[in-house]
Amino acid sequence: MASCIPLEKEEAQVVGQCGQALSTAVHIKFRCTVILHGMNATSSNAAKKSKVTPEQRYSIRLPKGLKLSVWKDDLTTHEVDAVVNAANEDLRHIGGLAFALANAGGPVIQQESDKIRKSRGKVFTGKAVVTSAGKLPSKKIIHAVGPEVKVNASPKEIQHASKYLSEAIDNILKIVEKENLQSVAIPALSSGIFNFPLDHCANIIVNTVKKYHDGNGKNKVLDVRLVNHDERTVSEMVRACKEILEPPKTSYSGAGRSSDISPVELGKVTLHISKGRIEKQKTQIIVNSTSTDLKLCSGAVTNAILTEAGQKLQEEISKYRWTCKSGDVLKTEGYNLGSLFVYHVLCVQKGAPGSRTAEQILSGVISACLRMAEADGCTSIAFPAIGCGVLNFRKSEVADIMTEAVKQFSRSYMGSRMDVHFVIFPLEEDTFQAFAKKHASLQQSKPSASTSHVGNYEYLMYEETDSIHTPSIEIRADFPEALRAAKRWINDVVNILRDKEAVYSIKNNFVLHFGQREHKELLSIQDNFQVGFQVFFTDGQAGINIMGTPSGVSAAVLEVEAMCCKVQEAHVLAEEAAMLYPLVRWRCKDCPQLENPEINAALEKAYLAGTGECKIDDISVDFGSMVVKTKHAPVKCKIERICFFKNYQVTPRSGIKSYFDRKVKDFAGPHREFQDAGLHALRMETVENYALMQHFELSRKRISDKPRPLYQCVSAQFCQLVSWVGFQREYAPPDEQAFGEGIYFTASVKSAMKLWKGTKEEEYVYIIKADVLTGSNTSGSPDFIVPPSLSSDPLIRYDSVSGGIDTFVIFNGHQALPLYIYTCKKTSSAHK
Repeated sequence: MASCIPLEKEEAQVVGQCGQALSTAVHIKFRCTVILHGMNATSSNAAKKSKVTPEQRYSIRLPKGLKLSVWKDDLTTHEVDAVVNAANEDLRHIGGLAFALANAGGPVIQQESDKIRKSRGKVFTGKAVVTSAGKLPSKKIIHAVGPEVKVNASPKEIQHASKYLSEAIDNILKIVEKENLQSVAIPALSSGIFNFPLDHCANIIVNTVKKYHDGNGKNKVLDVRLVNHDERTVSEMVRACKEILEPPKTSYSGAGRSSDISPVELGKVTLHISKGRIEKQKTQIIVNSTSTDLKLCSGAVTNAILTEAGQKLQEEISKYRWTCKSGDVLKTEGYNLGSLFVYHVLCVQKGAPGSRTAEQILSGVISACLRMAEADGCTSIAFPAIGCGVLNFRKSEVADIMTEAVKQFSRSYMGSRMDVHFVIFPLEEDTFQAFAKKHASLQQSKPSASTSHVGNYEYLMYEETDSIHTPSIEIRADFPEALRAAKRWINDVVNILRDKEAVYSIKNNFVLHFGQREHKELLSIQDNFQVGFQVFFTDGQAGINIMGTPSGVSAAVLEVEAMCCKVQEAHVLAEEAAMLYPLVRWRCKDCPQLENPEINAALEKAYLAGTGECKIDDISVDFGSMVVKTKHAPVKCKIERICFFKNYQVTPRSGIKSYFDRKVKDFAGPHREFQDAGLHALRMETVENYALMQHFELSRKRISDKPRPLYQCVSAQFCQLVSWVGFQREYAPPDEQAFGEGIYFTASVKSAMKLWKGTKEEEYVYIIKADVLTGSNTSGSPDFIVPPSLSSDPLIRYDSVSGGIDTFVIFNGHQALPLYIYTCKKTSSAHK
């Protein structure tokens, strides 16, 4: 579901300038997606403004996954993991591109370069070294020393220097791989003040990247960008790519029309259409369509897949015969196919009876396949045209449904670049043309996407490039309450522009977690938007007051809210690592770094998600064979997963893809406890978190008490976090912390509404019901940051404190287990 907010000119300027910040904040706060219409979005980093608009001129994806693109942009502002500097042997960045990068990145670049020069000596021609990138929008800067030739050098001199340029490019790519970076921006090395001929330079760079790709057995996916700011160099790079990388154009004989259709980029998904045999595809996943009897010999496509894969495919899928139903997607190995897995989709004929239509089932299984591919860590999947045969769908109908499912998936997909292939049987010309027509319409209206990086997360913000749109913000959400809450918050921020003098207060206790980096960013925002900041902390509530002109405050609010969300996510990841570490441990005697809490948590999540392997820094774990290898010790070593408690015996085989989940449950009938509080309960979600269950069980044994059913009121953005890592002090501080600086609960919903008075202005209220261990209890005091001592021994303390008969405060989040999340709306009586 979606809703649109039209914008006036000044509003559009603010939103366009801070579009990425808006997208990040709305995604994290409300779990919604933002799409901007009729405006240009810029980087969320307010302190960095490019004078050159980034423009991609060419892009191609090579067979093993490496993407090579050509850009016209300023390297000092190009957002990429690593940017390449054309350095000299002494690493003295005093001219040309080197001076521009060092100047933009700050003194740390030259300082680190001097240390390298002092410890290693000169960096010889063809070699490369890496330093941090300072203030540049990159993680690293790679200093590569290309060859220098004299003006009007002879062909022999050029040929001699060429090998050093190729060596430099190869060393750049090796550093990118060693540093576990995913993207790199490479300029036309040596072509400037080093006098190397531009056309030769372009050819060598492209050929070296191709050679690296062809010889890289690891199939490591990289995003290599050839970035230059002048038109002549950009054109030469495009020319070299086309001449060296593009295959000759071909068409199918007898088809009468070309079957070479350009792929469509949909965010981080690339959609391809081609003629071919589905069983011959080399994608990681091949999709097969079959019926609930699971007889793979009964249809032309499924029989071809069976013949190619071998009889073991039939044996494996037959295990599902008594449990499968229409609409399911069943996964098997690929066996003799060129794929890792086969996803078998169970569709029904058009017009078949059932609660879901055949069209809904077809759309659902396409979406399910894409989500499963994401969970399996796969980045390429091939579909046949499902439904054109015995299922009685029209060919145009199949093309529409399948294409729209991919389009919808792309809007929320945040993983590595994924290639989706629609493979049409060569003799099915009508089917091919139906898909080609839909593909063409998609190309004409496709959105461009930009990405905001938040810790280990990426949030996509789509910008419609069609200029006929009135400037507006489109919001998309799974639930109407989230949609309306996001819309209300955006309107509040935009409406600041209508004030003569603006003051806006952001209340978020994660302001207290701001570090040096965040405070530097605050100074940049303050300077860029000419606003003033006042950080406050009163009655357990922290936040920032922002003052200034309406346009400055409106923009600053978006940037600061996004910053708070990023800090919040980082805090949750740290809490998650600490929560999982006592419960499950990944171990290898030859790789002790596996027991780092953050790495341990990342491995556990990847394992539960069913991912075949996981790469973290220089560590690569294969879950299938349970081995690990590192770049420092390339010999594979056995690893083991140890669960310390029976309540945390979760595995992917048990059907569990994560240690926690939220599920919407039927919630009908009157609910007196909510009615008494002036609320109408709209939706109930159950929370299942196996890690929190185990910690709660340990607390229960320590406290030796029965849990109480208690309530807490939280804002929308913290519902998911409570489900994820449990209750925290920062998530729901009451308006007055009269009984201590802990985690507050009440015995009734009505009492919760009184304690959390700040919800009066909110349209929707979120109530969490939990089992809480109060144990030994005493009266609270605002001075308490931990429970008071129970006796003369200061180490023996009360388990909780209370205020009156229905307010309880705990100081350890593991004494509470979230059970249900209720989304409520205030009744008319509550507003009186």
